[in-house]
Amino acid sequence: MRTLLPILVLLASAGMARAQGTAAHLTAEQAVALALENNHGVRMARNSAEMAKSANSAGSAGMLPTLDANGGYSMDNAGTEQAFFTGEVRETDNANAQALNAQVELNWTLFDGLSMFAAKDRLETLERIGEGQLRQTMEATVYGVLANYFQLVQLEKAVAVQRESLQTSRERLLITGTGERAGTASGLDLVQAQLDLSTDSAQLLALLQQTATARAALNTLLARPPATPLEVDTLIPAGEPLDLPTLQQAALSANTALQLAREEHLAADLSVKELRGTLLPKLDGFANYGWSRTTSDVGFLMSNQRLGPQYGLTLSVPLFRGGAIKAVKQAQLYGAQLGLAEDQARLELDRDLLDVWNQYGYAAQRVQLEEANLAGARTQMQVALESYRIGVITAVQLRDVQQGLVTAENRLLTARFEAKVAELQLRLLAGKLL
Repeated sequence: MRTLLPILVLLASAGMARAQGTAAHLTAEQAVALALENNHGVRMARNSAEMAKSANSAGSAGMLPTLDANGGYSMDNAGTEQAFFTGEVRETDNANAQALNAQVELNWTLFDGLSMFAAKDRLETLERIGEGQLRQTMEATVYGVLANYFQLVQLEKAVAVQRESLQTSRERLLITGTGERAGTASGLDLVQAQLDLSTDSAQLLALLQQTATARAALNTLLARPPATPLEVDTLIPAGEPLDLPTLQQAALSANTALQLAREEHLAADLSVKELRGTLLPKLDGFANYGWSRTTSDVGFLMSNQRLGPQYGLTLSVPLFRGGAIKAVKQAQLYGAQLGLAEDQARLELDRDLLDVWNQYGYAAQRVQLEEANLAGARTQMQVALESYRIGVITAVQLRDVQQGLVTAENRLLTARFEAKVAELQLRLLAGKLL
């Protein structure tokens, strides 16, 4: 088993190398562009925004007239009895009467307590909310893509670090084997070297698995098959310096979540105005042009025909609207609740900015410290390996130095990744990620 595991690592590494050999190189900017174009969540949010935009029209707000064409035909075939003041009585069985009409009618609400104007403003607000939700989805997608991308970069570097450590373990095994045959090393040292090589091989396999998982997650965000081969950059780039007061000022005007809270509060206030309008008088205008004809077998007129226009105004004054007043009060309470939600969103934004800023600052300091530590650890590793080769230090001491180097490499990779993630979060909170 001790000899099988390194062989499995070689096979897995060779398989990944073949896959990467056919993979196209993908930069972070290209990954973002692909996600914004193809990500299903972004596409659905874009459709929702288009629906909100389409609904924002004067007609949807009730500001435009309605034009209808209608017609009708009726027939009556019943017995009648007519008594006149002269004493004459006329009785007719199965008297036939017909009516035929057709008209074009225009109706237009001229005043409805300003509800239509409040409704139009509310629809415009809902359109902005749809755009904000689209932007929020795009920002979240971009953040997810970049975070996954740089995590993949980190893991690829960690794999390279572990490969170097594995090579050191192989070299140690070779030196120990030579020493064991020459009588300068014990069989126990050889067994321990083999165990350490197997341990390093298992750690490399675990990293390869994590890398495959991260690659599948990134491909999913790009709306591609999870197994699609891709090659990423080899370094996590350092971002431009950030300034907390500038970020705080930008966040107040550009943070998407805060903007959505403001727009939702405004939409609730406009709903109150819209409901209040139902308590005021309503004035409608109408006009029609029609034709009608009636015929009858009995009565004073054998036929009657009309052709021409008709127009006028209709005024309705609400005397009782049931739960309308209660609905207005409920809408006012809901608006007040959204006002509190806006205040809470602003407070949480300030908190999140400060928290992430601290994470960003500490991560940047750790990067500087770990870079210095790594330089020393690499020098120490070179000296330790040569010292072990000539028998100055023991295998245990070499192993400690080797593990110290791997730890230093991984600490630096982690610090760089966390600094980049904190930078992305700050830009997201400040509305500067897109």
